[in-house]
Amino acid sequence: MPGGILPVDDEPHIIKALTTTQQRKTTVKISFSEIPEQGLRIELQEDTWFPDQEITRTAPVKAVVTLARKGAARVLMEGMVETTISLECDRCLESFPMALAGDFKIDLEYLANDPGQPAEHQCSSSEMETVFLDEPAIDLYELLSQQVFLLLPLKRLCNEECHGLCPQCGANRNTGPCRCDQKMKTTPFSVLATLKR
Repeated sequence: MPGGILPVDDEPHIIKALTTTQQRKTTVKISFSEIPEQGLRIELQEDTWFPDQEITRTAPVKAVVTLARKGAARVLMEGMVETTISLECDRCLESFPMALAGDFKIDLEYLANDPGQPAEHQCSSSEMETVFLDEPAIDLYELLSQQVFLLLPLKRLCNEECHGLCPQCGANRNTGPCRCDQKMKTTPFSVLATLKR
């Protein structure tokens, strides 16, 4: 087993990833050969894998991963990630909390390169959801970090009714109307409206 990973209870196929102050792992690689026939379940009790430099986290993170061998060169990776993060609203630019939770399922396949053959491989339609590896080992922390980014919403709103910022003065319209609303009502064109009366 990789350093920092210990068996749980009496079940060797269920493990927990642990860290100590003396040794903080930022990468955990699990070789295909280390995955038993009954599979491997990993409960991460630490957060060094989380991309804190890119995403602001406001709560502990929970991650559970299961690995199942599907042949000598293929592994099915399933799991879940759960935490709370802070995002910036695309409309009003204010920070807001968002519960980040989701399941994932990835096919991992090792392609052994023949020294006499080129390394390129053309994917078929059934392989589009497969991650190809250059070695028979799983970089657990890297794959988990990628799943966090995939869970992020494309449109980040504090709420669907967010009024955004005033294009004139930049005031947050969620806190109330700004003076620009009054100025826009008294434009040179408003004089024409009075002439029609």
